[in-house]
Amino acid sequence: MRHYFLFLSIAALSSSVVFAQRPGGGGVGGGGTSRGGTFGSTNRSTTNSNPFPGSSGGPSRSIFLFGSVMFDDGAKPNTDIRIERVCNGSPRLEGHTDSKGRFSLQLGQDIAVDTDASEDQSAGIGDGRGLSSSRSTGGRGVSSSALWNCDLRATYPGYRSDLVSLATRKSMDNPDLGTIVLHRLANVQGSTISVTTALAPKHAQKEYEKGLQLAQKGELDEAERHLTKATDAYPKYAIAWFELGQVQLSEGKTENARKSYQAAISADGKYVSPYDALALVSAREQKWEDAASFSKQVIQLNPVEFPSSYFYNALANYNLKKPNEAEKSAREVLRLDTGHKYPQAESLVAEILVDKGNYSEAATHLRAYLALVPNAKNADNLRQELAKLDQASAQAKK
Repeated sequence: MRHYFLFLSIAALSSSVVFAQRPGGGGVGGGGTSRGGTFGSTNRSTTNSNPFPGSSGGPSRSIFLFGSVMFDDGAKPNTDIRIERVCNGSPRLEGHTDSKGRFSLQLGQDIAVDTDASEDQSAGIGDGRGLSSSRSTGGRGVSSSALWNCDLRATYPGYRSDLVSLATRKSMDNPDLGTIVLHRLANVQGSTISVTTALAPKHAQKEYEKGLQLAQKGELDEAERHLTKATDAYPKYAIAWFELGQVQLSEGKTENARKSYQAAISADGKYVSPYDALALVSAREQKWEDAASFSKQVIQLNPVEFPSSYFYNALANYNLKKPNEAEKSAREVLRLDTGHKYPQAESLVAEILVDKGNYSEAATHLRAYLALVPNAKNADNLRQELAKLDQASAQAKK
């Protein structure tokens, strides 16, 4: 049967990917088009001109939240469980649980991003009240638009957290988040947390926090300056190197961003996010060997928390004419991506299956893609292709 090869531009990928686990920011435009992802790009935009959601946009009001954390393997809660707000994949420390796994916090303040090593932030952590360690610097509120791509999670080494979406949360909503479950991970060597963070000297932390605050406001030049100061003060500050790379990528300084991501890896080889960011940068530039290599490193270090890298790996292998490897990774995206951030994986699996002559299953995946992205730019062509796949499948059964 005649088969459309409808090319997916790398620019269609969501900017939330790199701000991962961080996987990437500032959008991923440019670089033309590539083979794969195939049954068309999506026009369901998840990009934002400011990849660091901050306090701008809409009326501001503080949002109070509370809840609890439990381990799925029966481990007892402790005061080392972090509660983080993740916007575009960029984690912000909001506080810790108490000894019984309870937490409470207030969104809408200028919050220290990681205060583990800050002496003046230690009071109240783990004191049995479940209070956040965040400090107010003016009580600035938070608008719903500022949380449009934000989740709340618990973080503890060796575990994966449930995510609580904050995208539609308003100040008058029920503040009780219920219980966040931490699921024990197997075969995980790398983490979204850098072990070097807690060792950062206080002045480096302050520069890092200032850099993130400025990035949230869209003041990227100043953000880059402060994040550079943080890495100068503490060269092992892996997360600061990573955030510096994110800012530089947002500014279009791709080569500088690449060097910052590499510096983050040098500082902490088991901090996974910069590998994922490099996989995205490589895919965007259609450097498929590099994209396959960096995404493979992510998968080896942490095969659970980075569906983004499975997608880059699938796309890279498809363009390297390795359809079996591409299909394996694309199916992992479908398994792990419960939030459907990568609907293009459905179309990529569909095209691989068409190439193999498996029209029935290809139609299933193309139908799933259209259900997720009904207003895709080429939706009409895709529906025509779906009708042909259904027809070919029916003929094959006769």
